[in-house]
Order: sequence, then C-alpha cells, then structure tokens
Amino acid sequence: MTEENENPVARIPDNPGGNAMKIAAIALGIVAVALVVVVAILASQLGSKNSKLSDAEQQVESLQAQVSTLNSNLSSTQNSLSTTQAKVTSLQTDLNSTTAKADSLQKQIDSLNESVSDKQSTIAAQASELQTMSYPRHFNSIVELTNWLQQDNTDAIAAGLTNPEISFILQIHAARDGYLLPVRLPIAGSLDYITNMAVIGDVVYSVRGKDDFVERWGSVSPALPSYPIQPGSGQ
Repeated sequence: MTEENENPVARIPDNPGGNAMKIAAIALGIVAVALVVVVAILASQLGSKNSKLSDAEQQVESLQAQVSTLNSNLSSTQNSLSTTQAKVTSLQTDLNSTTAKADSLQKQIDSLNESVSDKQSTIAAQASELQTMSYPRHFNSIVELTNWLQQDNTDAIAAGLTNPEISFILQIHAARDGYLLPVRLPIAGSLDYITNMAVIGDVVYSVRGKDDFVERWGSVSPALPSYPIQPGSGQ
C-alpha cells in the first residue's frame, strides 16, 4: 500500500498570508482603540484647560477692570492732591503776606511805642520844669548861686544890652531854673546901676548880670525859708 492510502484524512494546506492579515487587523483595532482613548483623554484635558483658560481670562478681565478703577482713582487722587497743593501754596502765600504785614505793623507799633515813650519822657521833663517854675525857691548857699551863675549865659549875651535889660534877663533865666533872683529896683532915678538880689537864709547878696559879680549886701531878719510856697501845697 502506498503512503496516500495509509492516511485517508486530507490535509489542509497552511496559509501564512491570511494569519498575518488577521494579526494586522487586530493590531490596527488595538491602535484605533488606543487612539480613540488618547483623543478622548486629550479632548477631556483640552476641555479642562479651555475651562481654566476661560476662568483665567475672566480673572484677567476682572483684574484689568480693577486696574482701570485703580488708575481712575489714582488720577482722581492726583487731581485732588494737585488741588490741595495749589491751595497750600495759596495759603502759604497768604501766610507770607500776612506775616509781612504783621512785621510791618509790629515795626509801626514799636515806632509808635518809642514815639510815645519819647513824648512821655518829654512830657515828664516838661512837667518837672513846670513844677520847678511853679514853685521857685531861694538859693540854698553862696556856692549854689555862684555855680549857677557860671553855667548861665547871661553875661555871654550882655554885649550891646543895657544894664536893666541884662538884669531882667538874669531874673528870667533864674526863674526858668526854679530860682528866685529878682531885680532890685531903686525907689526912683536911673536904672543904670540896678542889680539882682539873692536871699540866702538871712543874708542878701547883690548880683551883677553882665559879669556875674556877687557881693554881700546885708542881712535881714527873720531868715527866709527856701520855698516861699511849698511844692505840692496846692497854693
């Protein structure tokens, strides 16, 4: 018997090409599924990122609105600051002007006070002179009389004046300084030899105005007080 007769079952011949295609189809299916999964994952991630991007854009828009508001507030604040600075400058100018006026007024006040002080001093001096002239007195001593005659200028202006004129001028000068130095007039006759009389206590002195000559003339009784009218007596 031949070998063909010994194996009655027919053999199926091998098909290598068909198996490869099946494997390729399975592989492609797996790849397609993987791609779908990847695309789905990427689409999900993209959607999440788009949502986050949208949120970020909204935040940016909100921040931009806040920045715009802040810029507007800053501009308003700067305008207010400029206005305030202008007011401060104006007030400072007014203050400087007021200070200058105050300084000027203070100088005027000081000048007026000084003037008032000077006038008060003048008034006080005049009042003192008036008091002295209102209550003239006799000389207290011959030394006081001769010292006063030395500083008096009657003898210096005597040139060209008559003796009576000189005597009355000397009397007036003495009265201005608060002293009694009256002219001694004769009962009658010529006035060419008249003199002034100084009473010191109980002694009378004759005083000649043209050369300040003094001589003892005599004594009197009783002795006279220095003041005929006491100062402040109201008389």
